[in-house]
Amino acid sequence: MSSRSAAKMARPASKPVSKSSARKPKAKLAKVTKFPTASMKKPLPAAKRSSPPPAARKPDPSPRGMPALTPPKQVQEPKQSLARSFYWSELRMGDDLPPLTKPAIDRVQIVRYASSSGDFNRLHLDEPYAHAVGFPGLFAPGMLALAFVGQLLSAWLRRGHVRKLGARFIKIVWPGDELTCRGRIAELRKEGGACYADVELWAENQKGELVLRGQATCELYESPQNGGGDGGGLLFALQQSGPAAPQGQAKKSSPPSKPPKKK
Repeated sequence: MSSRSAAKMARPASKPVSKSSARKPKAKLAKVTKFPTASMKKPLPAAKRSSPPPAARKPDPSPRGMPALTPPKQVQEPKQSLARSFYWSELRMGDDLPPLTKPAIDRVQIVRYASSSGDFNRLHLDEPYAHAVGFPGLFAPGMLALAFVGQLLSAWLRRGHVRKLGARFIKIVWPGDELTCRGRIAELRKEGGACYADVELWAENQKGELVLRGQATCELYESPQNGGGDGGGLLFALQQSGPAAPQGQAKKSSPPSKPPKKK
């Protein structure tokens, strides 16, 4: 026996390699530059909560020394026609007048009103002088706010008559203020056969601050049957009386009748 055959006999027999145990080559991973982002669902929008109704603005407390306003009841409908009128019997205590809102007051309007009313106070006309005295600037005369209140009253009253009007100025009216004038029937009364309505009046600025407060006494017709309709009143009386005769012309008197002769 040769040495080669002896070496082959000394080597152990190799086990057969199964296919399943054969190692597979590792696959190379591809380089990923951007990783996919997870799809996130957008959160649902929060349900809108119904906002509570705005709280009613509390009226400003009455100034010292002045009584509280009459509690409101209902608002009078504005009269669109100048010929249309209402009567004392149709009014109720606590009824509100239709409010009157004026546009913002500017310096030109202040100067024009001060000049036309004869109020030449330099605080209403001279801006540097108002600064020198200590005011932020010139301001409107108090009578301007009263004129707005008078406009409200006359537009509501129509054929009635204003017998008394007074007011108290509470706050300064500055350029840029927007005034709203309001009124309310405080009392209904009869005196001497005439019908009167006492009306409370006030004006507020855009902040709701009380600027002016006053009161008026108005005289109205009681009803269409009592002097307010087409069959009564001053105009009807003038039409029925006819034209007056001239003073120079005297009526001719008929000659006196002669007494009968005695037989």
